[in-house]
Amino acid sequence: MAPMASSKIINGNFNDTASHVGYIAQARTAIIEGQFPLRVAPIEDNSWRYPGFQFYSQLPYFIGGWFYKLVTPTNPYEAYKLVIILALTLGAFYIYRLSFQLTQSRIAAVLAGIAYMSAPYFLNNIHARGAFTEAIAQGILPIVLYYVIQCYLTGKRRYLIISAISWFCLAVTHIITFVYGTLFIALLALIVVIQTRKTDFTFSRLLPPLQSYGLGWLLGFYFLAPVVFISPYLSIRKQIDVINPFHTNTYTPLANLLSPTSLPPEPSETGLAATYGLHPAVGWILLAAWGVVMYYNYVSPPCVPPKLQQTRPYMLGLLWVFGVALFLTWSPIDIWSILPRKLWVTQFTFRFLTHVMWAGALLTAYATVLIFRRRLDRRHLIIGILVIVLASRPWLPAPKGTLTVDKLLEEPLFRYSGALDYLYRPPIRTLYGKAELPLLHPDWIPGYSTWNTFVNHPLILDAELRYPAWEEGEKPVLLIEGEVPLDNIVDTATLEVHFDEQVIGSFPLVSRELTEIVPFPPLPESSNDFGLKFVVQGGTRDGQPLNIRVKKLSLDGMLPKHTLIPVTETEDNCQQQGVTTVCKITVTEEANIVQLPVLYYPDMLKVRVNGKTSKRPFAVHYRDYNLTGLDLEPGTYDIHATFHGLGWANWISGLAWLGLISMMILPNFVRSKDKGDRRQW
Repeated sequence: MAPMASSKIINGNFNDTASHVGYIAQARTAIIEGQFPLRVAPIEDNSWRYPGFQFYSQLPYFIGGWFYKLVTPTNPYEAYKLVIILALTLGAFYIYRLSFQLTQSRIAAVLAGIAYMSAPYFLNNIHARGAFTEAIAQGILPIVLYYVIQCYLTGKRRYLIISAISWFCLAVTHIITFVYGTLFIALLALIVVIQTRKTDFTFSRLLPPLQSYGLGWLLGFYFLAPVVFISPYLSIRKQIDVINPFHTNTYTPLANLLSPTSLPPEPSETGLAATYGLHPAVGWILLAAWGVVMYYNYVSPPCVPPKLQQTRPYMLGLLWVFGVALFLTWSPIDIWSILPRKLWVTQFTFRFLTHVMWAGALLTAYATVLIFRRRLDRRHLIIGILVIVLASRPWLPAPKGTLTVDKLLEEPLFRYSGALDYLYRPPIRTLYGKAELPLLHPDWIPGYSTWNTFVNHPLILDAELRYPAWEEGEKPVLLIEGEVPLDNIVDTATLEVHFDEQVIGSFPLVSRELTEIVPFPPLPESSNDFGLKFVVQGGTRDGQPLNIRVKKLSLDGMLPKHTLIPVTETEDNCQQQGVTTVCKITVTEEANIVQLPVLYYPDMLKVRVNGKTSKRPFAVHYRDYNLTGLDLEPGTYDIHATFHGLGWANWISGLAWLGLISMMILPNFVRSKDKGDRRQW
């Protein structure tokens, strides 16, 4: 944690640390609001109730928010560090516990725990990437592994309960680690079953681990169900569907994965990686452990000590997990194109180093016992710790950063792709008057360039966007207001408005303030849609497209049933009361659609109008956001809108938690009753 020693300046100019610290600050606000579990980030995306916690991660921010509220009330960065320290400690401790169970050597187990918490990729996630939730998941994964194995070996109820809770914690922390943790633990189980099928295996032993996994799913169903059923319509799915993990293997060339020191994956003028300190590698401690165990199992004559014979199937399973995870990290060939697209959720191949880590750490314990046998003592422990620390030292980058905690607290936002990943993205099916038109192509994916559009609102140029046809009786008129950077224009420039390839408006850009009105021509009766495109004729001094900053881009001339009271007007009449957005809106004859300052998600909002539940909220676009719309008759309304997730999934999770609590309480109650009955006799 040395690179994060400062409590005032946040480490990392180029990673996401500041974003996660901002989310911890928002988590405290959410806790104060009364959110449980955490679902929406209160001030993200214009305070429009962006459900970042619902779709991305809950547990790390929930813990961090409480730390910030109770332990470090003036500094969310300190709370952030406390959560990471907790994850490091728990991960190392459970690697130690499992290693001791497998090898019966405390010294080897201690070394395994230290090897895990100092693994290069763990340090990369903490200090280089700022991958807060993934780092916390790396701390939880050994807990999951430990209790899955206890369920398999003993079948005891207490292990089943704790295993289910650990699966739940992993699921609501980092969905990618949950998915691939499931697959790699299943691979380990498969090897163990194959190795023991004739000696120590019955199918009934698989039931407790499977039951704990299923119960973990049910406990987290309120979180997992939206990921499964709603995510296909969110921005993140468009990103996952187009980014083949194979194309990210430039981060993980084999030479760097096997390097004994921290090096960027590609040369650069400065000698630094594009993301400062992001140098994915296995680490020689884990590599050496894998090599030693491979040697003693397959090269040297069988000489595994007797005390390791009983757990040898696990040793072989760990070798397989390590090898498969390392191959997927390297990904020298494009196997991803033949795999289901849902597995592309990993995004980056270096994420498989998590599974290299836990397999390699457990193999470290095996390797230590294989080399030193019964000669292990405190000297080996001390020297081993020094060797592990020195081997991992290169992956501790020099601190770099200028952002202060005080500056962050002025606007504690996640920003960038994190603020865009979970926006609902339905196609526009109806044109609404006074609704701001999109500034991005419908196929946009989250990233820095798209974030720039959300922040600075540049007019989209040279790209035709298709819109649905309007109804009979409507006469759409395009309203354009913007700011023109005249200093960047060479000589003269003209803005053209194209309607189905026909120029319907042309305006010389001679003033910094742009204000124009463009009537649309009639549509042919057979047309179901039309194309709208903006083109600038003229050159720019920097050679880039002219950056016209949009203030208004909307339609007028629509029927009242298709005309909004836009969010720019309604949000002045709304306030936040706990977890509910409360609005008092007057609807007139001229505009029947109310656009609420609440992001729309199907079946995940509870909207009450004058005390009655509304079953008719729908999406209405505001630029590239989709806000909640209501179709109301003229009158004055009290509107309450709350994001509550999928109601049926909430019920399933609630019942699962009741069942779990019953499993914990009833046996104790029965035992207490039996003791009381015996005393009476």
